[in-house]
Amino acid sequence: MANILVASYYSRWDLKNHKGRIALYDSANQEIENHAFTDSAEFQVIVSMLRNEKPLWYETEAQHLRTGNEPAGEGER
Repeated sequence: MANILVASYYSRWDLKNHKGRIALYDSANQEIENHAFTDSAEFQVIVSMLRNEKPLWYETEAQHLRTGNEPAGEGER
């Protein structure tokens, strides 16, 4: 399982079509994940995490975000 530190992100919500997109980037500005949203509440939760939780890690195998100082080890899941 790869744990990648999220260094930056791009978010967009289309008011007309009620769709959103969030792209996550690592410290080398390489895209980690690019996800589309149709649920505004889910979109807002992710944007809130990105704005307020530091550091934030993306777990590539599980495809989810986690907070904390270090990535979870194999025995900590």
